[in-house]
Amino acid sequence: MWYPFRMNAHLRFAILGAGHIAEKMAATAAHLARRGEIRLAAVAARDGARAAAFAARFGFERSYGSYEELAADPAVDLVYVATPNTLHAPHARLCLEHGKHVLCEKPFTANAAEAESVLALARERGLFCGEAIWTRFLPASAAIGEALRAGRIGTPRLIEASFAVPIAGKERIREPALGGGALLDLGVYPIAFALLHFGEDYADVTGRATLLPTGVDDQCAFSLGWADGRIAAATCSATAAGGACARIVGTAGSIVVPELVRCQGFRIVPFGGGESEEVSLPFECNGYEYELRAAARAIAAGLPECPEAPRSATLAAMRAMDALRAAWGVRFPSDG
Repeated sequence: MWYPFRMNAHLRFAILGAGHIAEKMAATAAHLARRGEIRLAAVAARDGARAAAFAARFGFERSYGSYEELAADPAVDLVYVATPNTLHAPHARLCLEHGKHVLCEKPFTANAAEAESVLALARERGLFCGEAIWTRFLPASAAIGEALRAGRIGTPRLIEASFAVPIAGKERIREPALGGGALLDLGVYPIAFALLHFGEDYADVTGRATLLPTGVDDQCAFSLGWADGRIAAATCSATAAGGACARIVGTAGSIVVPELVRCQGFRIVPFGGGESEEVSLPFECNGYEYELRAAARAIAAGLPECPEAPRSATLAAMRAMDALRAAWGVRFPSDG
């Protein structure tokens, strides 16, 4: 059964979780609500007082001290799941089972089997369900794709990407029970970038990692290879402090992306000393507005996913990370 929100009404938006990433999305949602684009319906946290304070801060109409209560709220259309990695699958299923559309924070789940299970339930219930991998929705990401298709750097052959932030002290990074490690938290962005611009049909994935005493990766280097010889090489670290950047190299030049995650522009650099072109596409709010608007458009159109971040890309990314973790011996309780 399909459960669309009323076409003559604003999307009734809710957030499941009240942590740091939930605050970023709440700021975006409040911005869109002030513009009359959505309605701030509800927020839930395990701590009712924390949920109430969160709701008051951002302007949500209701708050709940349990996720089950939010999922059962009949006046909610779309739920953004913003809990730890290993809870994404059970919380997405909870919302889908109650007839709610779901936008789930990256990584979509802890492994590909969970992702397939969640997406199968969404198909069964006729509901929208997508991954909130926000970089795929940014205007700069679309502009990079247009530049590649226009042949601005010749034939693309190589992607280089890196994301290094010293966050290994955080519990969500250290603990296998929370789906920790640099790969799922940071490496997912270079993978998403590579799949967006080189396609989802990679032929192989290889890599190397160093592990924390808890058994999850603190940093890693990996590459995806395509049958035609294209390669995407990436590094990520939860102990080093290097930020996030990327470069796409073609036969006639390169596209340099100074900020891979908060991408508001890039530089097209011709090989051989020609004049570079700077492309600037600043955010309207904080960058999360594009994925939330895309989800609202998809739901209004009766689509099961966002064209900008199809389910096939989510599964391709999860399978790549599964393969890397298996090679490194990094396991989560939900891996079975």
